Amino acid sequence: MSLAVRHTQRLERRRTPFLACRADPRFSYCLYVPPRAPAGPLPLLVVVHGDRRTAERYRDSLTDFADAHGCVVLAPLFPAGVPGPEDVLSYKRLRRRDVRFDLVLLRMVEEAAARWPVRADRFLLHGYSGGGLFALRFSYLHPARLVGVSVGAPSSITRLDPALPWPAGIADVAEKFGVAHPLCAPLPLLPPSLPVPVHVTVGALDTRPLRRPLGATRLGQALALHKHLLERGVPATLEVVPGIAHNGFALLPAATRFLSTLLPGG
Repeated sequence: MSLAVRHTQRLERRRTPFLACRADPRFSYCLYVPPRAPAGPLPLLVVVHGDRRTAERYRDSLTDFADAHGCVVLAPLFPAGVPGPEDVLSYKRLRRRDVRFDLVLLRMVEEAAARWPVRADRFLLHGYSGGGLFALRFSYLHPARLVGVSVGAPSSITRLDPALPWPAGIADVAEKFGVAHPLCAPLPLLPPSLPVPVHVTVGALDTRPLRRPLGATRLGQALALHKHLLERGVPATLEVVPGIAHNGFALLPAATRFLSTLLPGG
């Protein structure tokens, strides 16, 4: 065995370095692989960063959860400046020009499953702030790929409204993403077998006014999202965490409590 191969194998244990996505090397991801996990394929939790891009910190904050549940954690990095030099926000809308951020994530999952014993067909998803919007919108476009989704502290939420264009609603998702959401048809509720369980969590003190929507707060947006999802037949739960403002790491215990109920034996 060559020195290069042995070095690569060491890097692939537990906490990996950031790995370039082979489908598009502008993006990368890191993983945590439990060292004493049972035989695979192992469940996968994808955690999506907010606008500060602290992907590695989220991965590291979830190692105890991963060890306890025999779960692999994958944290993508969607760097600022893609596709335009000043672009900071496009990842949360899932598409900008020719970049499909949702498809990039799916390729990362497939690449991880080719190297580790990871279940790639369906996975858990959590995101915070901008990552929470990514997670919510991803669940609308790819429900069959998810076991459940936890949405942390969203701002300008997307509604399952076939009269509003993306990203406010889902009227034009077929044109933008090549998928037809069931709610683009004039149905009052989703079929009971279809919805992805959604967990909405936010700090009780996350009340700083937003620029968009003007005057709204993340607490108010989370409450509105939860109410809207229930009205549309989505099995949604809400957890408002007392004493917390806008802090994604402080919301992780609420998210992982929900996600653990969706894992085998949960």
